[in-house]
This record gives sequence, C-alpha cells and structure tokens, in this order.
Amino acid sequence: MTAHDNPPVPAAPEALVPPPAVPEPEKKVGGLFLTLFGILNFGLYLTVMMPALFTLPYKVGLLAPDDKVAVLGVVATIGAVVGLITGPMAGVLSDRTRTPIGRRRPWLIGGILVLAAGSTIAALSESIPVLIVGWIVVSLGGAGVAAAIVPVVAERVPEAQRGTVGAIVGVATQLAGVLGYTIGGLLTFDVLLLFLVPILALAVVGTIWMLAVKEPIVELPRTTIAQTFRSLVFDPRKHPDFSWVWLGKLFMQVGLAFLSTYQLYFLLDRLGFTAEEAGANLALVGGIGILVTMTFAVVSGMLSDRLKRRKAFIYIAAVLAAIGMALMAFTDGFGLFFAAVLFILASAGMFGSVDVAMASDLVPQREQAGRWMTTYNLAATLSTALAPVFGAGLLAIAATDGPNYTVLFIAGALISLACGLTASRIKGVR
Repeated sequence: MTAHDNPPVPAAPEALVPPPAVPEPEKKVGGLFLTLFGILNFGLYLTVMMPALFTLPYKVGLLAPDDKVAVLGVVATIGAVVGLITGPMAGVLSDRTRTPIGRRRPWLIGGILVLAAGSTIAALSESIPVLIVGWIVVSLGGAGVAAAIVPVVAERVPEAQRGTVGAIVGVATQLAGVLGYTIGGLLTFDVLLLFLVPILALAVVGTIWMLAVKEPIVELPRTTIAQTFRSLVFDPRKHPDFSWVWLGKLFMQVGLAFLSTYQLYFLLDRLGFTAEEAGANLALVGGIGILVTMTFAVVSGMLSDRLKRRKAFIYIAAVLAAIGMALMAFTDGFGLFFAAVLFILASAGMFGSVDVAMASDLVPQREQAGRWMTTYNLAATLSTALAPVFGAGLLAIAATDGPNYTVLFIAGALISLACGLTASRIKGVR
C-alpha cells in the first residue's frame, strides 16, 4: 500500500480544534474590583430593568392606550427574540475577538453606542412599527454589552468568591430596578431623557471600569461565521448539570417576568393608579424592598460560599417566589401588593446571587466563558420573549372585567416552583 492509498486527512476547522485550556482562576479579586464590578452591573441592569419595568410599558401606553397589553407583548417579544439570536453569537465572537484593547472592551463600547441609537429611535417614535425598529436596535446593543460583562465572573473570579460576587450583582440588579422606577416617575415629562438616562449612566460606569481594571489577554483561534453558529449549540446529554441550571433559570425568570412585565399595568388596571402614582409607589416599594433584597442576596451568597452549597438556596428562593406570586394573584389593595413584592424581591435576591455562582461553577470550558455564560444568560433573554406571549394569553382567560391577573400570577407561582425541581437534578454542586 502506497502513501497515495491513504491521503492525508484535512485539518479540522479552527473552531473545532480544542482551544488552549484556561485554568480555573485561583487568585482572589480585591475590593476595588468588587466595587467597580458591582457599579458596572448596576449600569448594565439599569439599561435592562428601567425599560422593561417602566419606560417601554409607558411608551406603549402613550402610543396604543386601548391595546397596551397586547402591543407590549408584541414589542417585548420581538426584541427578546432578537436578543435570543444575537446574545450567544456576541458571546462566542467576543471570546475570539482580537484587538489592541482586548476582546471584551470593543463589545462594551460598541454595545453602548448601539443602545444609544436604538433608544433614541424608540423614544422619538410616533408609531408602533417605528418603536419596534428602535427596540430591535436596543436588543442588538444589549447583546453586545452583555457579551462584555457576563463572562467576567466565570473567567476572573475564583470559586470561593463567586457567591459573594453573585450577591453584589443581585444587589446591583435590584437597585437598578428601584432607581429605574424613581427615575421613570420623574422623567415622564421627557420621553427622550426617559430612554437615554440609563445609557448615559452605563457609559460613565463602563468608562471607569475600562480605565481602572486591566483586561487579561487571552487569544482563541479565529473562527468563521458558520463555525460560530455551530459553536452556539451544545449537547445537553454531555453537559447535563449546565443544562439543568439553564432550565431552572428560565423557569424562575419567566415567573419573575410575569411580574416585571405587567406590574405597571396591574397598578393601573386593578388598583386604579395613574402612571405617575404607580411609578412613585413602585419606587417606594422598591426602596424598602432593596433592603430585603440586599439582605437575602448578600447573606445567601456568602453562606453558599462558606457552606459550599448552592442548591438549598435555590429551593428556598423557588418557594419564596411562589408565595409572593400567590399573594399577588389575590391582591386587592396596595398593602397586600407590598407584601407580595417583598416575598418576590427576597426570592430574586437569593436566587440571583447563588444561581450565577452555580452556573459559573459548572461552566464546561473555562477558556470559552463568554460562550457559556452568555448561553446561561440566554435563559433570562428567552424569558422576556416567552413571558409576554404566555402572559397575554393568560390575562385573556375568562377576562370579563379587564385582564385576568389572578390566572397570570397563579401560573407564575407554579412556574417558579419548577425551578426547585430542576435544581434537584444537578449533581456537580451540592
């Protein structure tokens, strides 16, 4: 047999060759890193929470007051689907980006600029189609920003600190939501400012982060567009633990999204508030609730690190969310609404701090943290697509005196409990 009988096998495409291994981070991050990362996440989630909780529902109410529930569902779902597609792509591409300023920073800078453009279009829109265009651009920018920030925990923070960092992220998220209501209630006189203020805040804190925190140099092989698409898919059978974490996050976020998407309309429709009154009352609830959220986030995150256990906290968070949703289903006054939201905020704080730590523990390939953590974050993006679709349907069930919020929040309670079931299937963490 000659050499011609066995021709050389062509080399595998670059993206299919295992990239160089990146070790688990061991050196603890310092106080400056933790502080700036918390501030950076506050900026990130202000651009997420303020539009989702106040700005977009308010704008939809101005453009389509008679069909606001259905129209909000359409706009939010379209934006979420765009994020669903572009989020993982941005994560994979950011892993393999090569520039003099690093692989994450170009995505942060570009994402902020795209967010600003999309927010301007949405703010100045005078019809629903133009609003949808603006929201699509916003979703594209959000995917770029998330690709720069979400992987940081998995690739920079050691396992022993991930619960603590998760707690910081959880607090930043809730604080962004509270200030989102406060700012929203104050800026209803100028819709352009209402859309742009969170982007300006992110630009400021993002600049501080890039100037103060050095980005490590990691170069992965270059990849083609086709290989990028293939790398977005993973086999759940090969990575079952990561798959269960992802599914659990999806369940919890869908339940929480029922509240975040429709609570402004809930206060308008069931409790009879004006938009300004609703914003002020939501800010009041959030201002007090942030203490609950911070307590549950910080204590849970630190305890999960110390006890080296994650799943017990997910079980408790699922139960707390279900209790809050059940109370919300039968709320007929602001006092009961307040109590229900506090249960849900406690759950969100506990879940947010521990779940991101658990996902970071279970990342299959540390050198591709951008890919895996944006895939993990995709569960939250998908929830914003599913919640408006299913929520609008649930609100329409046997709706005789307006939207059926009772059915909506009972469903939210059941979906939240499903998160605990998924956690019980995870074997890689305790």
